[in-house]
Amino acid sequence: MSTQKDRWVSSLVFLLFCASSIPRSGSASLQQEQSPQHYFNGLEAGKTSLAFFTPSVSPGAQPFLEQIESSAEALQDYGVSVVKVNCPKEDVSRYCGKENALRKAFLFRGNRLIREFPTDALFDVNSIVANVLFALLFNEVKYIETLADLENIESVLKGKSNMVFAYVPATGTAEHRAVMEAAFVYGTIHQFVLTTEAALLKATSHDDPDVSSAWLLFCHCQRATDPAQPCRRTALAQPLTLLNIHRHLKLMGAPLVTEVAEDPEKISTVHLQLGLPLVFILSQKETYEADRRTAEFVAWQLLGKAGVALLSRDLVDLNVLRRSNVALKTPDEGMPIQYLVLEDTDEVITLVEDKNKVKQIQEDEQEEDEDEKENNNQDIQDDQVVEAVSRDKKRELPLEQILVLTEENFHSSLSEAARTVVLFYASWEAVSLAVLRSYSEVAAHLKGTPGVLLSRVNCWDWPGLCSQENVTQFPTMRIYKEGQQSVTYGGMWGTEEMSSFVLLSQVSCPLKLATMDEAEGYLRGEFPPELSSLQHPSLLGVFSTATSEAREAFEEAGNILRGHVRMGMYFEDDALAL
Repeated sequence: MSTQKDRWVSSLVFLLFCASSIPRSGSASLQQEQSPQHYFNGLEAGKTSLAFFTPSVSPGAQPFLEQIESSAEALQDYGVSVVKVNCPKEDVSRYCGKENALRKAFLFRGNRLIREFPTDALFDVNSIVANVLFALLFNEVKYIETLADLENIESVLKGKSNMVFAYVPATGTAEHRAVMEAAFVYGTIHQFVLTTEAALLKATSHDDPDVSSAWLLFCHCQRATDPAQPCRRTALAQPLTLLNIHRHLKLMGAPLVTEVAEDPEKISTVHLQLGLPLVFILSQKETYEADRRTAEFVAWQLLGKAGVALLSRDLVDLNVLRRSNVALKTPDEGMPIQYLVLEDTDEVITLVEDKNKVKQIQEDEQEEDEDEKENNNQDIQDDQVVEAVSRDKKRELPLEQILVLTEENFHSSLSEAARTVVLFYASWEAVSLAVLRSYSEVAAHLKGTPGVLLSRVNCWDWPGLCSQENVTQFPTMRIYKEGQQSVTYGGMWGTEEMSSFVLLSQVSCPLKLATMDEAEGYLRGEFPPELSSLQHPSLLGVFSTATSEAREAFEEAGNILRGHVRMGMYFEDDALAL
């Protein structure tokens, strides 16, 4: 019942929002005043009007008058009346003088002048509505020209509210009007930002956007609680119209992941109501944390294309194969929900973007079922966790030299070597499996290196252990040394980069230099043997014995930067001589 009620409320809001785009014959008309005096005497506080002052109309002014009269209906939706004020022949005041009559239009709120518009900027209904709303929404829509302006606004909004960033090639266009009309509705919810600078649009995109077209990006600044964290941006993929903007903002305002505990057939979300599919990630208690992170990752990739829900098997009795891990519900009425077995998140994303993928996956599953019946030597339908391990084996990665860690042997294994390298990964996540292949190459490259043990934890199997170690994203590589804080790798996932990180982390950071000659050699690039083969940025800290506080801070920085940079430190009485 609540779902049906929500659907009706959403539909009602949608209809109210779109009412301005429905033509209404005779609903509004151009108002006329006999003289400027009559017009100004009749102005009411808080009421907004767009006025133009005219003597006898010349034939050349007729197109402008037709357009501004046509705009009266559209502007009435926003509380703006359009007024034609007749100028007596003897009136040469500010508004009826030759320099203004039929050359400018004036926007008033009460008797206060807000903006003057040259009539050549009001060339059609779109330009009139766009420019009038732009003037009225001065605080709701900020116009910017540089990337620094955009970043400053983002910094202010982080952790507080979201931003709608729009680019239009020129003001007064249909796209400009659509942005302004959306800002009129949503301007108190989101900060709207507008630009016409093509260079700024290019600076916000990794691709080469078409600057001849309008663009709109929803910036998720409310989720960016870390000042150093950038705001994620989701582009509107459809043409920039009022209805498409409304649809996009509705999707951006929906929960990233919806947790459900009832029959999927009964579930209805804003995505289904707007004609988009809904993807269910099937979860269970033992793997909830890993499933939740997977659902969030998929949801970000499919934002604006599909909804994502986390469906608990423990709370819903599903009459489907136990190994099914994904379900797809389409908005098409009467279409059954498709339950599928997918190996990684890339397949989930392709499932939505390629409509033929569902049929292909189902055909593959039928072939696999027939093979299983013939072989009958393996049953993984009763355990999703065992099935995830089975998928890893099919990839035939050379993992013999990498120790498998579990909740039982994790802490004891950390004390077996001077340094233990641990890769935390999810066996069904595409990036994790790609990194696992590179990690196996690292193991081969470092085979025989004294004091280094390479290991791995499959967080699909051991979600409790990964949660205990505060692993919040996959993959994550850390180096553990007894008595020291673990060091997390933050570089590229190539074999060479990871190998270099492991080797460099073995060296003290900072490395204490005992003599003046060693310090001077370090400055010349003559590094100790354990550092000479590694290509990393180098720092040298020089401290007198009296600067203990600064030296301790440098050492603390070294603990944080271990594995990422070469750091040397010299602190003796003759340090100032350097």
